[in-house]
Amino acid sequence: MHPYRESHSQSRKCPTDRVFVNRSLSLDTIKYYGFDMDYTLAEYRTPYMEAETAKYAFERLVEMGYPKELANTKFLPDFAVRGLIFDKKLGNFLKLDLHGLVLTACRGTRKLTRRQIRDEYPTKFCKLFELLQEGENRFLQLFDTLFDTPKIFVVSTIIDWLEKSPNYAKTESGYFDNSTSSLLTYSTVWSDVLAAFDTVHMKGPLHNNIMRHPDLFIDRNPHLPRLLEYLQSCDRKVFLLTNSPYKFTDVVMKYLLDDLTGKKWTDYFDYVIVRACKPRFFKEGTPFRHINKTTGSANIGTHQADVMIQGEVYSGGNCDLFCQLTGAEGPDILYFGDHIYGDVVRSKKTNGWKTFLVVPELKHDLDVWTRETKLFERHHQLERQLGEFQLGQGGQDKEVIRKLDQERKTIVDEIDARYNPYFGSIFRKGGRLSCFANQMDKYADVYASTINNIVNYSLSHQFWSPPKLLPHEATVAQQPE
Repeated sequence: MHPYRESHSQSRKCPTDRVFVNRSLSLDTIKYYGFDMDYTLAEYRTPYMEAETAKYAFERLVEMGYPKELANTKFLPDFAVRGLIFDKKLGNFLKLDLHGLVLTACRGTRKLTRRQIRDEYPTKFCKLFELLQEGENRFLQLFDTLFDTPKIFVVSTIIDWLEKSPNYAKTESGYFDNSTSSLLTYSTVWSDVLAAFDTVHMKGPLHNNIMRHPDLFIDRNPHLPRLLEYLQSCDRKVFLLTNSPYKFTDVVMKYLLDDLTGKKWTDYFDYVIVRACKPRFFKEGTPFRHINKTTGSANIGTHQADVMIQGEVYSGGNCDLFCQLTGAEGPDILYFGDHIYGDVVRSKKTNGWKTFLVVPELKHDLDVWTRETKLFERHHQLERQLGEFQLGQGGQDKEVIRKLDQERKTIVDEIDARYNPYFGSIFRKGGRLSCFANQMDKYADVYASTINNIVNYSLSHQFWSPPKLLPHEATVAQQPE
């Protein structure tokens, strides 16, 4: 047994060390293991990373004309969660279920009541296909990455300020400034915030600070070198596929790997691609170029090669070219990433890669799930009682049903508060799965809180997915023979 697997073999029964299965997967068939970098190999320090990102974004927004007081905003670490959707018409952040029904909503950092949600969304329904539209016509904006949570906080803080400001009058689509006769729509707020964050991430002080002091922003994973060595020792090909530029990638990966072992970080990978431009990489892609590691810049022109060379670094390209140069095929590849759309959905739908979604929030979710046993048991009991009424087994006393349903809603709110006081669990509300959980279920073959968990299983392990029953199968008893 490899020493890394041996050192982790006793932790299999711990829920946070497990890999959870949506679709059966045999590791014996996986020949290529691919990794995203940000929030996958590089575990950013939460909430410090988010707080610093928001701080620099506020500073940029002040430069753009927003009030100076925003720069002094204190970050709320327990506010934003990923998987939310911003309604650019009405200015609300929404958590939707898999059908597009509104589960929870906030205007700024103020949580809307059930009555307020019904007033703003009479059918409680949002058209999820709007998320697929491009350009100005799309009024729903999805926030599905860990990089998005500071954006949610910043937009919400601006809306809070507009709600309280005596200079702005609320309109149907935003706020009107009587002193300047200007309308600030929710869509404009979002556009301004997006521009501020683009500056912060691409060329602002945050980017430079991470490169100067990676130890302040990134938790070094002491198991990472041995994990990658373990995969290579088992004759698996290992590759890095990241959207980050080379110079930033080089600093982060040196911090994660070089300082721990003395080996060059590129030695841990058979292939390295930076500036991959996912999810575009999984379709038409971008020009494939070779990186000059001395200058950190890509060579001019499209790189012409029959193979990819270990130790070299490449930029761009696309999935088809990568498979052609490496000999990989879609089902041979298991790709680890945290971005449900950029890393998981496109690689699965377009190219048939096997997918491992990294969900750091799972640790907290499992803690609540295993700790709040009495609340969950009472909720299950109420759901069962209401189900019996539906089947006509408990009579049709409307007052009894009303009281049971009211208690169920109260329990659901209590459970939500244990996860997050504003939006609850990223996976569900009561018995209803969130849109995020539905995407994870559809496109992630397996998921876990960290990449480390894969080494708790042999590379010949067969992951079996649990059976999923339809309502008529779950509620109708089968007759014994």
